Amino acid sequence: MLKDAPNSDQMRRKPQQARSTERVNHILNVADEVFAEMGFEAATTIEIAARAKTSVGSLYRFFPDKVAILKALAARYLEQLQEAIAKLHTPEAIHLPLAVYVDRASDTFNQFFIEHPGFRSVFVHSHGASSEVLAMQALVDCQIADQLAAFYALRVATLKPEECELIALVTVAMVSKLHVLSLSQDEAFRERVMAEIKKLLLVYLQLYLPDS
Repeated sequence: MLKDAPNSDQMRRKPQQARSTERVNHILNVADEVFAEMGFEAATTIEIAARAKTSVGSLYRFFPDKVAILKALAARYLEQLQEAIAKLHTPEAIHLPLAVYVDRASDTFNQFFIEHPGFRSVFVHSHGASSEVLAMQALVDCQIADQLAAFYALRVATLKPEECELIALVTVAMVSKLHVLSLSQDEAFRERVMAEIKKLLLVYLQLYLPDS
């Protein structure tokens, strides 16, 4: 959960009833599609409202502008990504061959990007739109690094806490930068970069987390 994200939700009003929550989620789902198709700069609240089959006034009840929609989408993306990473680190994963673990971790990221087409627009093409989006991403990177460090410590008991922390931070920084690269061109390029990420991760982690 993004409990500590600074101003991560700038909605005009938060939904109090199930119907309102459903409407907000629908607006965000449509915004995801619009941002993915048109890009953040070209997208408009009018277009989002039209595709969501709601009035602009109804949209403004929850989101004062498209930057607020961007922030809400960013928070949702990052929370879902964090949850996906957490599901990787089961008791079973501690004993998996490293290559299998790396495959699963990389495939989790890959599937996330496929299921969330607007992610590219939010985190690759619209960084200038909100410093808070960048702050949220940095926060979740740190949280994911904490999850990885805890997992590494369980996998290799001889690693010191500071070693686990450093390995995790390097891993997150490397993967984060390369995922941005992977989203900078077409689908074929993304798949090629994802394959390279797997290779790099395996080579790097084998230095510290070799199979028993």
